[in-house]
Amino acid sequence: MKIPPYLTAALAFLWLWSGLQPVLTAPDASLQLLADIGIATPWRRPLFYAASAWDVLLGILILTPLRRLPALWLLQSVSIAAYTLIIACCLPAYWLHPFAPLVKNLSLLALTVYFYQQTRSS
Repeated sequence: MKIPPYLTAALAFLWLWSGLQPVLTAPDASLQLLADIGIATPWRRPLFYAASAWDVLLGILILTPLRRLPALWLLQSVSIAAYTLIIACCLPAYWLHPFAPLVKNLSLLALTVYFYQQTRSS
């Protein structure tokens, strides 16, 4: 099955925005979240920029022919699962957040696992 372009475009936009938006509009809040999950001060800024760059990289890769590789979807699935587990364990109040970011991550995880399976079988 070919993955519809509108789905890859939407996921690319999600990754690109999730990587750029914190850097452009909310660096202090993002660094505070890293503090809240227990990241030591010297590691916060490098981790923040590394995570942002990783998200942007995933967004860019989705827009290339590499989207046909199962490994790209597996990397996204692992990233979403890791982000979700860290937030769920360290900031459990996010399960009750009015915008439900953790619940939405479950849908994204299911979608990327599905794309992984589809690219593996094609």
